[in-house]
Amino acid sequence: MNDVLVSVRMPESLLSKLKELAKRDHFMDVSEEIRSITRKNWFKFTHPELIEVKRLRKDILDGLKKRSEREIAKKVIKELNEIKKEIKEEGGR
Repeated sequence: MNDVLVSVRMPESLLSKLKELAKRDHFMDVSEEIRSITRKNWFKFTHPELIEVKRLRKDILDGLKKRSEREIAKKVIKELNEIKKEIKEEGGR
């Protein structure tokens, strides 16, 4: 694969954001960040059905996680109420 040099004009504020992202993502420079963003978006536009499936999968997993958290919270509340009831019964003796 031959490398090609591309010149891009952008506002200073966008360059600052890209530098922040490059640092956060542990890239050596802004060009690596731009290549990463381009790769992700290229895939998204060339395989939209896969992106939709990934999004649906994430939504389903998030929904299951929330439901599980609610069920656990209900069980904890039930157990705490049982403990409270036992303490009251012990105190009344």
